[in-house]
Amino acid sequence: LLGGGDGEPGGDVTAGRFRLHRAVAAWLSAAAARSPVAVVLDDLHAADAETLLLLNSVTEMTAGTVLFVAALRPADNPERLADTMAVLARRSPHRIQLGGLTTSEVERLLGALARTTVDPDTVAALAERTGGNPFYVRESARLLASEGTLVATSDVPEGVRDVLRRRLSRLPSAAVSVLRLTAAVGREADVRTLVDAAGTDEGTVLQALEAGLTAGLLTEPAPGRVRFVHGLVCDTIYTDLPQLRRTRLHARIAAATRRLTPDDYPALAHHYARAASADTAPLAVDYAVRAAELAERRYAYDAAIELLSNAVDAAETVAGDRDALRVDLLGRLLRAQARAGAVAAAQRTRARTIDVAVASGRDDLLVATFTAWSVPTPWLTHEYGVVDDRVVELLTRLLRADDLDPVDRCRLLDALATELDGESDPRGVAAGREALAISRRLGDPELRALGLAARVRTMSYEREAPHRRELALELRDLADEHGLVIYRSVAEQVLGHCAAALNEPDELRGGVARQGRLAETYQLKEAQVIHLCALGALAHVAGDFVAARRHYDEVAVQMRRQGSLHAEAFHYFSVATLLMSQRRFGEHLEPTRRVRGLLGPIVDDLLALALIESGRVDEARAMPIGRHTYRPDYFESALLTVRAMVIVALGRRDLAQPVIDALLPVRDQLAGFSTTAAVVRPVALTLGELFRLLGRTEEATRHFTLAAGVARRWESPHWLAEATAALAG
Repeated sequence: LLGGGDGEPGGDVTAGRFRLHRAVAAWLSAAAARSPVAVVLDDLHAADAETLLLLNSVTEMTAGTVLFVAALRPADNPERLADTMAVLARRSPHRIQLGGLTTSEVERLLGALARTTVDPDTVAALAERTGGNPFYVRESARLLASEGTLVATSDVPEGVRDVLRRRLSRLPSAAVSVLRLTAAVGREADVRTLVDAAGTDEGTVLQALEAGLTAGLLTEPAPGRVRFVHGLVCDTIYTDLPQLRRTRLHARIAAATRRLTPDDYPALAHHYARAASADTAPLAVDYAVRAAELAERRYAYDAAIELLSNAVDAAETVAGDRDALRVDLLGRLLRAQARAGAVAAAQRTRARTIDVAVASGRDDLLVATFTAWSVPTPWLTHEYGVVDDRVVELLTRLLRADDLDPVDRCRLLDALATELDGESDPRGVAAGREALAISRRLGDPELRALGLAARVRTMSYEREAPHRRELALELRDLADEHGLVIYRSVAEQVLGHCAAALNEPDELRGGVARQGRLAETYQLKEAQVIHLCALGALAHVAGDFVAARRHYDEVAVQMRRQGSLHAEAFHYFSVATLLMSQRRFGEHLEPTRRVRGLLGPIVDDLLALALIESGRVDEARAMPIGRHTYRPDYFESALLTVRAMVIVALGRRDLAQPVIDALLPVRDQLAGFSTTAAVVRPVALTLGELFRLLGRTEEATRHFTLAAGVARRWESPHWLAEATAALAG
């Protein structure tokens, strides 16, 4: 059709082209005369020159009779598209700019392609990372289905990588070099920094950035700043760089940032850490510490953890007293981890720090190690029922020194009290008392708060509630006066314990609400979990088992996310308490067997009760009921209540009296509720059943009456019904 007039190739191409264009236009017009016609052209940016010329002509010749719909990426082949876009503009076309998918649309697409429910955090991360580009989302969904969340939110899918590499290959080499530098800066970059770090003239850098903007790889979010349109674009360019090139780029960016914005500690820490040389290591450590301190002042503990982890790595190549530097940095790291609620990670960091200090043979570093954990934590800092004898022995040895600084002694005593939390070892209680006494003599408000927290930790939640309340009120006032947020949270938690032990529902509910607001405002991760636990326990007391289970399931999610030591054990126990109240504990038999394998004899009574409620009474009789001695802590009344339920079910009168003796001092409480985290039933109800088993009817009646009163006070319908039925029986 496009051949020359004389049959020679390359003849009158213009005439042939004209005839072709007229023929196509006539054919479309004829079709449009019979019925409406729409011509859809997808990926117009990929069209060759002849196709574009044909479109230019045909749209002019069929004006008003044929609808043309063209889909294109204007940033691709902008020079080739320029004439066509100008011709089409004369027809006043309706232009539709397509943005990315919304977060909810990304969620639907991910769910459909990955064939599973995708958690909100992953959806948000992929929506931001892909910019909602459907192709990128689709490829990320495939990666999510095959490799999981971590890979999907950090790696670039191969299909996406191939597309982006092809687009980059069309750019001039100078533009690609600047884009690589920009990717090393991050998703968004300051143009001044790029010009300074590029090692070339400003015009060359600006021309390269303009090429990135025209190609649709960059946007301008603000004057003097550029941003990659998708995180995947940035990641593709960056990950394609050899490691040698990356370190050199980071060193240049760090030097430029230091000249232009010397107070930008996070950026300086980031780039010096990745410059990865012995020359830059001291700067990497210095800026990481400064940036971490800034992050902690903003309660951004996760950011502080990452920064300090980088500092610890960089310290391996710093000259000088490397042991002291490592102990200092690891101490900072474990504090940040503790503040973030990552207690298990903090424990591992402390163990690592102890190893460094012990290997150095220096007691000053060992003291620094144990005094580094200056953050009060609402949960145990070690596995329940497990004591690290090595740690206790080291602390005991250090405390024998006569020349200890009072501040160090107070902090070491707090560490010992924490390590022996809930144990019958008298050294723990003595440490709490002495820590408080020393702190009262010193003028440091934070140290006084530490002493108060150490003392209340070593007191009985159930039997010393009035005295604990006095100290907690003192701690709350001190925290308010001096802005000690974490200690204010500790005070509210202890006041909640006391309200639960003293049967004060309104005070407890008010305290739980205050604690929740405090945890949310300051993003206190462990305090948020404690608040959810309290909501679950209160729902349990009220008989709303569905709401209680919902709260406890969310607690498990949050604790696992934080890497808590106690996530699985607490979820098992909290669900167990709900099932007991519903007479459904037999359903928990297999989980109880698994937990028995992990935790040992402490679960014997629970396993016996699960066997009984599963109809396997003979197996329950074979269990060593009553042999395990429970720790004298906040769970003692709950675990003894379970033991009593087994004793009553099996008719073991010979085992009743020791349990009665242990529970009588807390007869007017809800078992286990002094934790405000979980609850079993009124202690008096259990005592009534034990007295009835022994034939002591008058005492049984008195305790059933007390149980009914406690249930009414807490507005607990299911336990009131049990107590009332027991009285009637």
